[in-house]
Amino acid sequence: MRAHHIVVPFLLLLAPACTKSTNDQMIGDEPALEPAAPDGGQQLASATYTLAPGEEKYMCYQFYAPDQAVAITHVTSIEQPGVHHLALFQAYGRDETPVTPHECDTLIRETWMPIFVTGGGTKEMAMPDKVGLVIDPGTQYILQLHLQNTGDTKLDVRAGVNLTYDRAVDQITRGGIFAIGKQSFTVPKTTPDFTVPVDCTSTRTMNVFAEFPHMHKIGTALTTTKAVGDGAPADFYSINQWSFGNQPIDQIAKTIAPGDKIHLECHFDNKTSEDVLYGESSDNEMCYFVMYYYPFDHLDGCIEG
Repeated sequence: MRAHHIVVPFLLLLAPACTKSTNDQMIGDEPALEPAAPDGGQQLASATYTLAPGEEKYMCYQFYAPDQAVAITHVTSIEQPGVHHLALFQAYGRDETPVTPHECDTLIRETWMPIFVTGGGTKEMAMPDKVGLVIDPGTQYILQLHLQNTGDTKLDVRAGVNLTYDRAVDQITRGGIFAIGKQSFTVPKTTPDFTVPVDCTSTRTMNVFAEFPHMHKIGTALTTTKAVGDGAPADFYSINQWSFGNQPIDQIAKTIAPGDKIHLECHFDNKTSEDVLYGESSDNEMCYFVMYYYPFDHLDGCIEG
């Protein structure tokens, strides 16, 4: 099926979430993490979770943005031993995420938009000068932690993020995301190199400042190329050895113009005796390439059904 421009699947429902406190938000009565949030910013911090030796958990926590519109201009993760990866999302519409901390093996729901993800790579993301991700009042945040204790003694783990806000939203150039991907595919059983291709022709100018590739456990590589006009495709972004636990956001500085052709390929190695279907669970698969760019005016993407 040919790619078409639609709202990306993370962004299908656009009603704002209900409003909560504007202060730093901790789970339970525990103190803020160090370092503290920057002046005018916000810290979102989990409760302490005790990991037994050899234990692995995915935990999700719910928070809320301030009661006035803000622009995120910088994100920094705060991690302790035992945190394998950390992800921050904003939710849209009638998200079913429980208010209380809970186990979750869903890496991205279709009502979640990625704000920041870190594994073995960078621990922060800075927007270009006077660019920010504008967050509506009271937006629901979801902080997801992949916790893993590879040692032989228990670990008490907390983690969180510090958000730097610019509250003069009317003076900010809006940043946002544009996703390329495929919503429905099956990786056949015992298939060593199955490729999911997606083609997209840009209809806008995008100053891309960060990129977020996304696959699950059996992904092996992800590549994108860009062709200008009738020119030959050139490498745009590639990961040749995909690591499920990393899920990087890589900061770059590239430009896409109207008419530029982006080609995405996700590669999978299914060694199992069962087909692996597209889906939200970490035991399913996804193929997405998300670009953070400015100037942003509305939610859009190239998604194949």
